[in-house]
This record gives sequence, C-alpha cells and structure tokens, in this order.
Amino acid sequence: MSQTFIHLLQAAVRSGDPLVIDGGLGTALESRGIDLSHELWSAALLRDSPDTLAEVHADFIRAGAQIVTTASYQATPLGFERASIPAEEGLRLIARSVEIAAGAGDALVAGSVGPYGAALGNGAEYTGDYHLSDEEFAAFHRPRIEALVNAGADLLAIETQPSLPEITVLAGLADEYGIPAWLSVTLADQGDLADGSHMADRTPLSDLAEAVADSRMIRAVGVNCVRPSLVAPALAAWARAPALPLI
Repeated sequence: MSQTFIHLLQAAVRSGDPLVIDGGLGTALESRGIDLSHELWSAALLRDSPDTLAEVHADFIRAGAQIVTTASYQATPLGFERASIPAEEGLRLIARSVEIAAGAGDALVAGSVGPYGAALGNGAEYTGDYHLSDEEFAAFHRPRIEALVNAGADLLAIETQPSLPEITVLAGLADEYGIPAWLSVTLADQGDLADGSHMADRTPLSDLAEAVADSRMIRAVGVNCVRPSLVAPALAAWARAPALPLI
C-alpha cells in the first residue's frame, strides 16, 4: 500500500492538484464535547470510544480527505505509563489506531508520530526545549513506528516536530522500516527568528532540508500547529530547498 501513497503524490505533483488530508483530530473530537485534558489525549479513545474515532475519520473522508491520520500522536511509552497501561497493551492500541482509520472509508492511512516533547505535556513540541541522545530518541519512537508499520499504515505523519536531532533519527527510522513519510515542523514563534524560516529549536529550514535530503522515505515537508501568518513564509523557505511536495 505504501506505493499507493507515492504514486498518488507523484500524480498530484504532475497535475498541480493538491492532495487533501484530514483536519485536526483533537479539534474535531473537542467539538463533540469530548474532554482531551489527560495524558493520552485523543489516543484514550482507542480504548474507550473507538466508534467515535471512526465517526470522525469518516466525516473527514466524506468532506474530501484522501488521507486520514491515526489517533497515535500521543500514543507513547510515557503516556501509557502515566495512564497505567502496560507496554504490550499500548502497542495493541497503536495497531488499533490503524485499523480504525482504515475501516472508516476509502482513504489512505497516515500513522501519526508526534515528537518526544508532546509526551512531556508542557508544550515542548512548540519550543524544542528538550535534549536526548540519538539512542534515546530511537528507543522512544521505534516501538510506535514498528506497530504502525506492522498494522498496515500506508505512510507516517511525522508531525509537530521542533527538534533537528529528533527529526534526523525519525527520518532514519522511516528509511529503516521502508515506509514513506511526510515531515511537518513547528516554528520559532517569538523574537527575531519568528519569521517563518526557523524551526522551534532555531534551526533554519534550509539546514533542516539539507539534513533530510538523503532520506529515501521523507516524501513531503511542511509545517503544522503554527500561527497562520507564518505558513506562507515557511512554505516559501521550504520551496527554496531541494524540491519536495509541501504540506
């Protein structure tokens, strides 16, 4: 199925027509009155209300989404530990996120891979204010990526990423598992670097593009969870880098 995403992306590039992905899963759930203010955020519904997740995915598909994103952004070892969920059960829930999305309708499934900072619960995905070794990043992300791949995700949504070292590890894991991915980052939001061309950890987007240029599996790049006024400058900065479709 991963080739399906690559072919779909290539066709969009040739035609100039965009691919349409889904909207914010958490926002859609909160609009239904669901409280997400706990360690697992939307991932809690994988256990507690999978039918609700399926309904949201289906709504996005009916609205025209060609790709839907799994509820695995916050499905992390730290989150499961805080929710007293054993690691084995956590991996089963990650696999279930793919099954629910795939069963919602005719769309490709992007397995959501959020950053380590999201698991901290302190907004670090918007600042990049954390530091792990490459080995620690890999140990954190590998189980989720492996579970998503084994469950049949068509691609990875490596999203809301603020940290260049973490992104480098994630790109390597996507290559290792042979699954295509899009990469979207958060941006510096204050001070003299809040110009749409720097990541949250102050890395210029041009440097980031160079760092992932050798990845076989990073197939699109862009931004998410940033101020709307920063989107156009960021995409312009990405467009000056080695050519990849923009998200």
